[in-house]
Amino acid sequence: MISWILAAAVVLSAVLLLCLLVNLAVIPRLSGSRPPATRFGRVSLVVPGRNEEREVGHAVASLLAQDYPDFEVIFVNDRSTDRTSEILAALPDPRGRLRVLDGADPPPGWLGKPHALWQGARLATGDLLLFVDADVHYHPSTVSEAVSALENFGADLLCILPRFEAEGFWENVLMPNVPASFFLGLGFLANWDRPRWLAAGGGAGNLIQRRVYNALGGHEALKDSVVDDVRLAFASKRRGFRTRVVRAENRASVRMYRGFREVWDGFTKNTSYIFQGAVGVLLLFLAYLLVFLAVGPFLVLLAALAGAPFHPADIRLAGAATGILILARLVLAASLGDPLWPALTHPFMSAVWAGIIGRSFFYRIVRRRLSWRGRDFDARGARF
Repeated sequence: MISWILAAAVVLSAVLLLCLLVNLAVIPRLSGSRPPATRFGRVSLVVPGRNEEREVGHAVASLLAQDYPDFEVIFVNDRSTDRTSEILAALPDPRGRLRVLDGADPPPGWLGKPHALWQGARLATGDLLLFVDADVHYHPSTVSEAVSALENFGADLLCILPRFEAEGFWENVLMPNVPASFFLGLGFLANWDRPRWLAAGGGAGNLIQRRVYNALGGHEALKDSVVDDVRLAFASKRRGFRTRVVRAENRASVRMYRGFREVWDGFTKNTSYIFQGAVGVLLLFLAYLLVFLAVGPFLVLLAALAGAPFHPADIRLAGAATGILILARLVLAASLGDPLWPALTHPFMSAVWAGIIGRSFFYRIVRRRLSWRGRDFDARGARF
């Protein structure tokens, strides 16, 4: 029996490697876009922020440094209690691009981030809206190239895939799961008009046409969404609008969390909400299948090293399954310009992420609590 399981692990590992190669071949780079488009006018960059003093200065400065000819940056200060306001006030803004809105507390039925984005979008004057998190850093040509890509693809929404910066052991071990989940899977389907149930969106940048945003009902239609940036892309594609995703690891970067505790708590907040509905159940099954695929053969190898009586053929199969996965991670890291050594920790990373998913379900179903940045919400009123 174990031989069949390990053989299946080898096959599935090879499939993941093949998916990676396809994704790397077909997902376009943002930096390859043609010069700025002329079809669209002003771009409104809408940035929600709550207690963002750690990154907000450098991040917003990079947004103000864009070379796109006509844009504005609307920062919605979502009741921050730290130095966010002071830092924003001190930023040089000779062209008057930055508008800071003191946001209101979310009313009943709303989560904090969708409410902040809704307020910012109502104030925006652009033909295009670019929703960006407050800790994302942009290269000066990012907006120009994103607008060009949107026009070149004939798209209604464009998702910008950033570089996920990591420092220290835990960030380097755990954060690669985010890009790996996209590139070692069916990410390329996000750039197909069908199936309608698979799309890509993210906090590093969702560029959407204003008319499309309004047709979807704006963030008022996403007011209870825990993962509003992804859900905006899903809602767009389900309505028949064209969504596209581009690689932008040399144009956008973000260090989402610092250290183990922030990664553990940050993804506990929202991971379980991805697994909703029939597709969500399938995704949850696949997620834990991939954990088993990563951890099971590795445990066989460890047990064999400790003297467990495995058949030599099973040991070879376990080594092949583990080796192919690590090879895929090495190829991905090299393609994205990330450190190579975390690829060797792939089984360990998978085991910790299994714990994050389980903890997220515990908080959502048992504790019924959704907490972030000093706010508590009833998890029963939230959804993907």
